Amino acid sequence: MNLKIKVGFLLKPLVVFIFYFGTNFCSSSSILNKPLNGSLDLQGHRGARGLKPENTWPAFEEAIRYGMTTLELDTVLTKDNKIIIHHDSFTNPTICQKKDGTQIVSTSLYELTLSELKQLDCGAKKNPKYFEQIPVPGTELITIEEFFTLVANAEKKNPNRTKLKFNIETKFPDDSNSQIPIGKVKEHVNLLVQAIENAKVTDRTTIQSFYLPALTIVKEINPKLKTSALFSLTYFQGAMMKLGFGNGTRQDALQKTLEVKADIISPYFLYVTKEFVQKIHSHKISVIPWTVNDVEDMKKLIDAGIDGIISDYPDRLAHIIKN
Repeated sequence: MNLKIKVGFLLKPLVVFIFYFGTNFCSSSSILNKPLNGSLDLQGHRGARGLKPENTWPAFEEAIRYGMTTLELDTVLTKDNKIIIHHDSFTNPTICQKKDGTQIVSTSLYELTLSELKQLDCGAKKNPKYFEQIPVPGTELITIEEFFTLVANAEKKNPNRTKLKFNIETKFPDDSNSQIPIGKVKEHVNLLVQAIENAKVTDRTTIQSFYLPALTIVKEINPKLKTSALFSLTYFQGAMMKLGFGNGTRQDALQKTLEVKADIISPYFLYVTKEFVQKIHSHKISVIPWTVNDVEDMKKLIDAGIDGIISDYPDRLAHIIKN
């Protein structure tokens, strides 16, 4: 196949895709939206990943310090059925090491006990992707129960502050394409819901997941818990959305959100247009995009009428709101 034929072969479906899917969600300045409950939810992603080691108590403290209304975090199930706060299903040598400074190899958390994970220092190494991040040597991973205890202690020290909310993700290998046995998913969700109920924070907690069957399980166990459907993008889909297209992808995300009866849709921020927010809001579903780190993007999304923002940089988000 020569180059001319290849180009023609690729461009024809692309033109059809643009014409067919790019008609309903193109930007319009005439649409005025606002958050469904009237206020913007400020979420510190993994606590404050851009400022302190992710998913650690120092990062959550930083988010609290900058006035975030919600702490966003990730949970994984260990070998001995403990819920640990950690983003990946495998240990990450880039950001964690042993407490004695020994380097680690990537290992499935399903193969490690809580005691073994407690031997890691996940604060000494600076994440090379985040230049402003300040290491906190000697920082351990914490369980969901330890997290809620630390939050309760922080709230006691500042009783006049509005109670924090929590956006807790259930992490599984390969996220939305996970092949994990459903029994393991149910085990994870059950233990997480139990911890939330024991901490008496059901009314201020959302459980989110890319693996949408987990959200159905949440509602079956405790219908009072809010759920949030997460959606990412392929490189091609992201490029199309930057060009102002992608209605088919947006519609598919909405349909999946409706199917699992989620209260919130949480897409990668390029999904969001004023029309997209208006359509989601018409179903009484909130829109909280991730991960928004650029100040100008924050402004555009707020103008689009979103219900919340998930950011690695609580300081930037706080500055935007203040001004």
